[in-house]
Amino acid sequence: MVKKININQLRKGMFVCGTDRKWLDTPFFRTKFLISSDKQINTLKEYCQTVSIDTGKGIDVDKPAETDIIDFGSPAAAEMRSCAEESDSAYPVNCIVELQTDELAVVVQENSQSPLQPLVKVITNPQKQLLFHERLLDLADERQNQTKIIRVLASDEPIVELLKMFVELERT
Repeated sequence: MVKKININQLRKGMFVCGTDRKWLDTPFFRTKFLISSDKQINTLKEYCQTVSIDTGKGIDVDKPAETDIIDFGSPAAAEMRSCAEESDSAYPVNCIVELQTDELAVVVQENSQSPLQPLVKVITNPQKQLLFHERLLDLADERQNQTKIIRVLASDEPIVELLKMFVELERT
């Protein structure tokens, strides 16, 4: 259910699906996203007085406040991922995901042993600039990294089509 709330009610775990400003009038890279940091909340407070949240994809106002960071491996968080609805896997191949490092990546191989830790190809830096030299990152390899996926990009986000074209061009 979508509801409009005062910006001061916004907290980690809520899924923002709209603001009281035009998307182009804000510094945000995407139009819909899961709140996972105080930095996102503070930036929204600078630009907006109200936001719309989707309680089907994130927590509601009346839920207990989150503390540090959402447990993105929890069953509730897995339900928030739109790609999961389209496949038996939490992260299907070619799904574009955002990492907790703010980088974007493409899932290149599912992980049947640990579905929430696929093999990904990192394709942008934290500022969302395309990388000239992408790197493979095995999220299941704890020796290699501690990086986690925080969300799947929605198919209607402006950058998704561009990134998909980039990935297709690279395959040829």
